[in-house]
Amino acid sequence: MLDLDDLPLIDQHVHVFDRESDRPTFDPLRTFTLGGDWVDFLATDGHVPSDEDRQQLYRNLQHTMTYQEALNALARRLGCEPSPEAVVAARGRAVADYRAYVRELYTEVNLVANVVDMGYPLNVSLEEFEELTGVPAYGLYRIEQLIGELWDAHHSLASLETAFEDRLRTVAASPRIVSLKSVIAYRTGLDVDPLPATEVSAAVDSLKRDPESEGLLSRVHVPVRARADVKRLRDYLLWRALELSIELGLPFQIHTGMGDQDIDIRTARPGLLARVFRDEKLRHARIVLLHGSYPFYEEGAYLANVFPNVYLDLSEFNPFIGPGVTRVISAILELAPFTKLLYSSDAFGSPELQWIAAKKGRRALDVALGAAVEGGIMQADTARAAGRLILADNARSLYRLAVPV
Repeated sequence: MLDLDDLPLIDQHVHVFDRESDRPTFDPLRTFTLGGDWVDFLATDGHVPSDEDRQQLYRNLQHTMTYQEALNALARRLGCEPSPEAVVAARGRAVADYRAYVRELYTEVNLVANVVDMGYPLNVSLEEFEELTGVPAYGLYRIEQLIGELWDAHHSLASLETAFEDRLRTVAASPRIVSLKSVIAYRTGLDVDPLPATEVSAAVDSLKRDPESEGLLSRVHVPVRARADVKRLRDYLLWRALELSIELGLPFQIHTGMGDQDIDIRTARPGLLARVFRDEKLRHARIVLLHGSYPFYEEGAYLANVFPNVYLDLSEFNPFIGPGVTRVISAILELAPFTKLLYSSDAFGSPELQWIAAKKGRRALDVALGAAVEGGIMQADTARAAGRLILADNARSLYRLAVPV
């Protein structure tokens, strides 16, 4: 292997930690989930989740490779038995000085900067996160949150579009904001169409007459009768935001592939964005496909290869597919240029999740590049340079981060 541990790491897509993560009773292992253990999912159609439901969901979580990997890694680090109870107890002692604990985790993985998704949870304080972690924190701004916020106050497309553009320009003026982001995959899917304003204006007029118009664009799921018009509006505003990102000089992150129960995986595959990639104007937008597009990671790698302005992020599948992270990164490296790949974790809830993602991602990259060296495909110095690009330098360049080399 190459031993890439000394190289700096920039996490270009992460969330702040749970407000309760500094408590001695907090269980970090509960954050190693994509949502399959969220009991609220069962609280529908008159069903009140039982204790048996809750216990079964927790058993399901514990019987995943990801959970077991985290359990044993944290037990080794904390010097305790590999049981949930022992890990929580040992962590409880370790977080007596929570800031020092978080900073130790960062030092162990040489994490030097974060780009934080400010759309979840809401009201993120970059300054507070920076003070806790001891490394620079930059923000990425979700357009869906803004669309939902503006919807009720504007009754025509012209008014909504003007307010939308004005707010994005204001947001972009902050040196803390380094990227825009869309989660349209969670709303109406990635099959995005370029639409004339006249058609979208008619859609807005129709939606405003709907009896459920109030708060409609803040919802993930909308009534069947409104879906086509909501899609027209969301497609139009995404297209406009992408155009504006060129003017503002900001990259644009787009959620692709895996997510929680709200996502329709059929409409989250990155190839559906083909019209965006081929558009004569939008081909000058710098687009980052999030989450390795997993399970469509080979498709994502292909898109990063063939379209000059498309980048691929290596988060969420890392750490959530257990030991398979090395397999996926190896496959991505078969096609995607090293200059177009960006490490991140998409970690949320706990610093331990970000720590394990960093350790796993770095090791997977080390193994994959090391195998290429051993196979005579590339030289060791070239492989190390590729590792440095993926772990930090591509993010530093793409987002123009003022982070020391």
